[in-house]
This record gives sequence, C-alpha cells and structure tokens, in this order.
Amino acid sequence: MAKDKMNFEQRLERLKAVVDSLERGDLPLDKALTLYKEGLGLSAELGRTLDTAKNEVKLVQDGLLKEFAALEAEAEA
Repeated sequence: MAKDKMNFEQRLERLKAVVDSLERGDLPLDKALTLYKEGLGLSAELGRTLDTAKNEVKLVQDGLLKEFAALEAEAEA
C-alpha cells in the first residue's frame, strides 16, 4: 500500500515493522539505511498527525469551555 494512502493506524503498524526489522540487526547496510529513512518519514508523518489532532481537540475544548462559561454566567445572573 502506498504511504500516502495509509491511515494513522496503518502508518503506526508499518513503523513498528520497520523498527522490528532494524532491531533484529540482520539486514544488509543498504536495506537498513532504506528502512531507517522510511522510519524517520513515518515518524514525522505520525507526529504531524498527532499535533493536528491535539490542536483540533484543544479548539473544540476551548469552544466548549467558553460555551459552558457563558451558560454558567447566564445561570448566575
């Protein structure tokens, strides 16, 4: 499956497979280097996805907190 078609979970599983392969230590240098580069790319993509999700959650929470504070202020008035 092409990397750009993978969802977060598929990318994470691929990263785990890359790490497992590298940790075995039985790969030729060129294959290990290729996998290492792939792993760095996957890690960066996963990090960006997590940052985006974190920001979306924060925006939603801030909006809900503001709405709640407004409702609370109305109830007190």
